[in-house]
Amino acid sequence: MVSKILIILGVALLLVILVMVVAGYIVSAPRYKGPVSDHFDGKEFRNLGGVQAKGLREIPGWLLNRQRTQPWGTYHNNKPGPPPPARVNSEIGQSLGTGPVRVTFINHSTVLLQFDGLNVLTDPIYYERTSPVQFAGPKRNSPPGIRFDDLPKIDILLLSHNHWDHLDIGTVQKLCTRDQPRVFCPLGVKAFLEERGCANVTEMDWGQAINYADGTTIHCVPAQHFSGRGMFDRNATLWAGYVIDNRAVGKLYFVGDTGYGPFLKGIGQQFGPLRLALIPIGAYKPPSFMAPIHCSPAQAVQIHADVQSKQSVAIHFGTFPLADDGETEPVDDLNKALTEKGLPANRFRALKNGESFVIN
Repeated sequence: MVSKILIILGVALLLVILVMVVAGYIVSAPRYKGPVSDHFDGKEFRNLGGVQAKGLREIPGWLLNRQRTQPWGTYHNNKPGPPPPARVNSEIGQSLGTGPVRVTFINHSTVLLQFDGLNVLTDPIYYERTSPVQFAGPKRNSPPGIRFDDLPKIDILLLSHNHWDHLDIGTVQKLCTRDQPRVFCPLGVKAFLEERGCANVTEMDWGQAINYADGTTIHCVPAQHFSGRGMFDRNATLWAGYVIDNRAVGKLYFVGDTGYGPFLKGIGQQFGPLRLALIPIGAYKPPSFMAPIHCSPAQAVQIHADVQSKQSVAIHFGTFPLADDGETEPVDDLNKALTEKGLPANRFRALKNGESFVIN
């Protein structure tokens, strides 16, 4: 009797493992194929300086020894913010590089930038959970700050990498169908998007610049992170940040998802001073696990200085419980870091979901 039970349990365990492997294969993204470079060895991408994200072997140890110093609260069913304007244009006779930039923080790393008659959206996330399935995985703690149907027509969609909390393929498909935006993504992500019906996709490598229109150039810049949607595509596609260089408003930097590294000073030296930087501040604890891929709020303030940002806005916080930092810790630690550096709080703002302001 005992042996039969053990056999049944063994078979059940094998079936579970088989299902997980098959599911991990199904959700894995296509692998990039291209020439070898200083950050691509022909099979996998890597960070500058050889910094590596923690692997599957380290995850069980982190999960078994989690130490959240501050819990996440219950779901905040906040009302969405008002619909953004259809367009934001520069005034006639305004000096070059000084035009208005309207910034709307939607949630996580999703930000709507409106300037010079253009609407730019970063890493749109409307998922309930950042997971291959919507019945398990990190669940959002508040709704998106702007309803999807209230988004204006999107001209440019910037995708930093293919992780589930940054590439919500359902929302991207809806945007591609509704607005036909120009989609910019890192190397390898284009194949995944095109498989799912998205057109007008341009993939970019670090250091590459592409002219979007007269007076607007998109620069792809390094980030320190990793990629993968399943069990068989880790680092098979690139991760990146973007600098938008617009003649009317100056340079705007979407950092994406990154750990802190010396390459950031190089970005500041190449593009600074920047009119605006969108800098991640969350999912940084424990640093022993997260530091290679996520910057702390103190490091975010250092990034603000390194890239010579005149105005920064926090992203990647307060929506999904992805690490051991609590719901309000990133903002609390950001304010502490700003005070320690003697910087006014309005130079690096942490907006609420749906909150907007204009740089003018």
